[in-house]
Amino acid sequence: MIIIFPIVFIGTMAKMILKTFFKPDGFIYNIAFLDRIPQSVLRLIDFMLTSIGQLTLGILGVYIVYIAADLTAKLYQRDGKFAGITAILTLLLMAYRYDKLPSSPSFNFYQRLLNGNSLLFVLALGYGIGQFYRVLTPSQITFPQNGSNPNSLRLLQKRAFSSILPLIISISFGVVVAIFLNSNTIYHAWFNSYSSLVSAAQEHRQLWLTLLASIGITLMDWLGLGVPYSTMAMSGESFTVNLNYALAHGTPWNVPYKYLGSSLYNSFANFGGDGLILALIVAILLTSNGSYMHRIARWTVLPTLFNFNYATIIGLPVLFNPLFIVPFIFLPIINILLASLAIAIHIIPSTPYPVLQGTPGPLIGFLGTNGNWGTLIFTLILLLLDIVAYLPFVKLALKVEYRLTLEEEDVVSHGKNN
Repeated sequence: MIIIFPIVFIGTMAKMILKTFFKPDGFIYNIAFLDRIPQSVLRLIDFMLTSIGQLTLGILGVYIVYIAADLTAKLYQRDGKFAGITAILTLLLMAYRYDKLPSSPSFNFYQRLLNGNSLLFVLALGYGIGQFYRVLTPSQITFPQNGSNPNSLRLLQKRAFSSILPLIISISFGVVVAIFLNSNTIYHAWFNSYSSLVSAAQEHRQLWLTLLASIGITLMDWLGLGVPYSTMAMSGESFTVNLNYALAHGTPWNVPYKYLGSSLYNSFANFGGDGLILALIVAILLTSNGSYMHRIARWTVLPTLFNFNYATIIGLPVLFNPLFIVPFIFLPIINILLASLAIAIHIIPSTPYPVLQGTPGPLIGFLGTNGNWGTLIFTLILLLLDIVAYLPFVKLALKVEYRLTLEEEDVVSHGKNN
């Protein structure tokens, strides 16, 4: 995760700038009147930023599977470069979409495997291929004991031939998986598992179903199986009913569906994207000056403010990190419950109005009620509570980081003494 952070950061910034600054439904685009920019210039910017996003986040799985296989093989003193190349080939075989007309084959892939939507699967694949190299190849040809050059012609030839067996096994495994994934039933069942949870949380008018679906979404995001930058769209039949009522009566109070999932989640549980990452960043900035986490927080605070948090959850990392799983999953649920209670006792109204893409999380509720100041104050109080709730977890993560640093320094000093 740390190694891949620079690529993810560049891709996240490109997506944030494109969607927030240069799209007609973007937040900065509208408040800064960027529609005055000539369309030819906007198309050029769109092309450049879209290209950067697709070649970073769009094929993130390719980078990650290489790094995972390379590091795993090197851990056991095996050939990391050949393992990484094998991992890329295997992943591409799995993601390849076989055309039904062999006479005119197309070069298409299942993007869910290649982008950031299947990180857990991709990491496991890279680790597994690294283990193939551990078991099936000797170590002495990569790390010779006599001090000779591991990249000499003779050793390179041996390394190339020793990689044939794990390469054949990996390719065979990739082809078998590809056969299953090219079955529409299997692939769509896998793909729709996440989107079904999003739909359930977005459209359901029953609060308990929204809460259960929200837990499922954040858990899948923590496991690297979610969709980067996913937000529950403030649209759909129920949202339209609420919007029409608010427009007809000139007020957001007493809309038909007060506890609509998409409105509650986006307005009160989406500060910096899933897991309330903006609160985590503020907690880090308040407590961890000079640490690695503090540097990551400083670098990623801007895109996270506009709800593009993928660089943050990769860089810290939050994904797969047991130290952050409890607040990441359950703080949004607490926010939704508190907001529902406030709506029930008429402290704040529901949020029936749509907002622009990239609207900062703490402002979504305010703008979604057409400028209700009570909602803004309530939202800021929620954010403050989230920051306080994240503080003990941040302090624990800092202790872990400090102890790891000390252990690494001890290992280095011990090695020098020996």
